[in-house]
Amino acid sequence: MKEQIDLLVLLQEKDQTLDQLKQQIRQGPEQIRELEGQIETLEKDFECEKGRIKELRKWQRQQEAEVEDGAAQINKAEGRLLAIKSNKEYQALLIEIENAGKVKAKKEDEILHCMEEIERLNKAHKDKDKSLAVNRESFEKEKLAIKNKVTRGQKQLCELEKRRADRAKTIRPEILSKYEQLRERGGDLAVVLVENTTCSGCHLNIPAQMYNELQRMDSLKLCPHCNRIIYWKESTA
Repeated sequence: MKEQIDLLVLLQEKDQTLDQLKQQIRQGPEQIRELEGQIETLEKDFECEKGRIKELRKWQRQQEAEVEDGAAQINKAEGRLLAIKSNKEYQALLIEIENAGKVKAKKEDEILHCMEEIERLNKAHKDKDKSLAVNRESFEKEKLAIKNKVTRGQKQLCELEKRRADRAKTIRPEILSKYEQLRERGGDLAVVLVENTTCSGCHLNIPAQMYNELQRMDSLKLCPHCNRIIYWKESTA
């Protein structure tokens, strides 16, 4: 039985390596999706800023057209001043021209602020364009590295699974079946060491009689608390 337990412990070590390798392989696509999500967020932000600049330019053109219309109306009103004979009408038209001038001046200030904002956004947009290009290049390199790692992992997995199958053949069917059953429960180890009457799986003490029987290593023993396969190893200290 000692030889069978030793083989079982070695099999478990291989299974742990296989589990870690499978996890790495599963993480590959997840890592790529995460990178794609980061790039997509940067691209959306870039396009959003691009759209903002486009909207501001459209607004600027509209305001400039209104300023031109306002200037034309002011010129037309100023031309009418010469033909007015009534002082009341003359004063009213002056007020109209003054108000139109204020509206025109306000729009010109707004256009100036808009131009400054467009200039600021354009500079930031160019910087983001460069940063996005760098991130895209970095992403493609990292994506390729992850894919290569997954490919290597899959190849290694096939080799390890073959070795694992060969190792499993050396273990008695009823013992292997119990081990596989415990592994299917999920969680941590199926085969654990007992030290000083304590199961290293659940950290509870096993009965003294069972501990004595365990040291004889003449039969398969299960922890009465966690039901794991337990074994004893003589201390080398």
